[in-house]
Amino acid sequence: MIADFVSKTPKVILEKLGRLLETLQRVKKTYEQTASTISNQQIRCTILGLAQESKQYANELMSHIEILGGPRERSSTESEFDYSAASPKKNEWECEEEKNSLNDCTRSEKFLLQVYREVLNEPFLYENIRKMIRYQLNGILHSFAQLKLLNASLRRE
Repeated sequence: MIADFVSKTPKVILEKLGRLLETLQRVKKTYEQTASTISNQQIRCTILGLAQESKQYANELMSHIEILGGPRERSSTESEFDYSAASPKKNEWECEEEKNSLNDCTRSEKFLLQVYREVLNEPFLYENIRKMIRYQLNGILHSFAQLKLLNASLRRE
């Protein structure tokens, strides 16, 4: 009886992890949609890398939530994106569209980082989960840094 009580994960932790999972799934779809509007192949591949990374982190987090006693529901994280689509030549309006798309990515970055930090600020978070969340956050930050550097270098050409 006591073992059952001790092993229960606080609801607030499961809720925060669930919110992070939903956010990762949402931004994955956003990145895929954004990539479909980008004609520059390098930026497009970088954004698709962000989508793939988000999907992997969401799947990992989903497994940990289930282990902690959270809901066993699996949201669809499968991609409907066509990775083989050819990229057309750029027009002036497409450059403006790319800027808007990259701004969308930046906004989603800020929101995603906020949700990650909210989870990390939870004082009763298990240490193994905290380590996982930290390396996921560092991976996301690294990917966004790559995207920003690539975008900056391409704008100078």
